[in-house]
Amino acid sequence: MNPNDINEYYFSMPMENGRVVDLNLPQTPEEDQENRETCTAGSVKSSPTGIIPCQDEFGGSANFEVLLDSSSQSYRQKWNYSVTLQKLFIDINKVLLLNFKCDYDKIANNMLLFVRAMPMYSAADWLKEPVERCLQHLSPIDQFNKGFTHLEHVIRCDNESTTYHIDEISRRKSVVTLLSRPEHGSDSTKLSYRFVCKTSCISGMQRRPIIVIFTLEDYTGQVLGRRVLPVKICSCPKRDMDREETDTHLQKNTVFRRNKKCISQDINHNNNRHHHSDSEPPPAKIIKLESSTSENITDNTYILPVNYTTKRKEHYKIVLESIYSVITGVSSLHNITDTQPLLEDLKSRLNNLN
Repeated sequence: MNPNDINEYYFSMPMENGRVVDLNLPQTPEEDQENRETCTAGSVKSSPTGIIPCQDEFGGSANFEVLLDSSSQSYRQKWNYSVTLQKLFIDINKVLLLNFKCDYDKIANNMLLFVRAMPMYSAADWLKEPVERCLQHLSPIDQFNKGFTHLEHVIRCDNESTTYHIDEISRRKSVVTLLSRPEHGSDSTKLSYRFVCKTSCISGMQRRPIIVIFTLEDYTGQVLGRRVLPVKICSCPKRDMDREETDTHLQKNTVFRRNKKCISQDINHNNNRHHHSDSEPPPAKIIKLESSTSENITDNTYILPVNYTTKRKEHYKIVLESIYSVITGVSSLHNITDTQPLLEDLKSRLNNLN
């Protein structure tokens, strides 16, 4: 099979008996049921937007599937999918077309189905933290926010029947879209997504790896199926994909050897160098204390030290917009109200440049 002839990328594409196999689907119905029970064990069912949402994949009775649509000729300029890493690399604010498939013969005709897309950190250290946008991209004047009100969300869906949710307890942001039934002659429904913040943004995801959990739900919020897609949002998807694949290959083929000779020499050297330590006390450590006073503190008043001069109008505008974006984001995030006069002044200066 020629990979160039494949119009749809599954999240994983191994070959078995000459056909593409989607590893997102459990291999047996027993494993599917086991994954379902893992996240619904106990008296309280796990919430898809809870503090630690379930990440186990299962197709459910409806055989829920998610496929990357590569039918567009220009998709490679926007995103790349690594079969080795089973990970998507995509540029910021670029369209990602996904095909959602279900076995509608097992679903009642009058049942409404919804797809929820929710970003989540995949590393254990940050499982409980919701994925947030950075301060710069959170600013109302950011180029991606014009005419859009749900600024806190990293993921957006271009479908009209889309609602944006924030869990009151976990503060997780998710996008819920009505999944219409496929048109005649098609077995899937296409939805268009965008990511409006980079994984590397300093005040946002801070290079922490994320996954996107797609859940198929009914009108009550019951999860009928779940798929997980690792994602990296970056400026150069092809470059980052090649780099991570190379790093992964090197890690798998690295053999660590302990050099006993070097270790013994290092021990002897240290023993000779510190031979006097048995009879003499070790020298005392000197810690230098810096003064805690600052020129910007006067009677509990803090002054922001900004002094910038330039003869280039475009440079002035860029710096002014950046300052406005950062202060706006910080004020909104931490509910700071005394920055309003400064923001009004910066906004006025920006309007005078237009």
